[in-house]
Amino acid sequence: MIRRFVSFEATGLMAAISFACATHLVNAAGLPSHFGEQMEAALSCHSEWSTSWWRAYFRNYLGKPLRTWGDAEWFDAKNAQLAGNTASEVFVNLPESGALMVGVLIPSPVDTVRKQLEATLNTQFVPLAGPYPRYLSKFGSVLVGLSNKQTKWYCARWSLGNRP
Repeated sequence: MIRRFVSFEATGLMAAISFACATHLVNAAGLPSHFGEQMEAALSCHSEWSTSWWRAYFRNYLGKPLRTWGDAEWFDAKNAQLAGNTASEVFVNLPESGALMVGVLIPSPVDTVRKQLEATLNTQFVPLAGPYPRYLSKFGSVLVGLSNKQTKWYCARWSLGNRP
């Protein structure tokens, strides 16, 4: 009898420890605690990554894509906080597109997002010429102002055949 109680007590303790660890690693939105850090580094073009890695990461933490559009898979971002901005969707290019792109859609105007990113990440964005507002950081991170008062923030590279 004592062995069963000790065994049950040990099992209960292990379950409590596992639960505590799990709640620490995943926030209320169901995102891991490293989600924002991983995304900010990729969006700022400060990390190495591959399309297959991001597709697997998004599928693991965000589930199935909402849609496939514009040579990319789009996922619900679960209101992830990225450098002081709330993301509504994230996207990653399809492998056959030839690009290496990861991005996010933020439901705020581009000037608001740019100011927040510059203050939070200590990164400057310079305006680019064109028919719509676009900004570029020295590392290649891009902000695009959309007509519906949202902002697309992304990092894009092109596959030279040396990446998965």
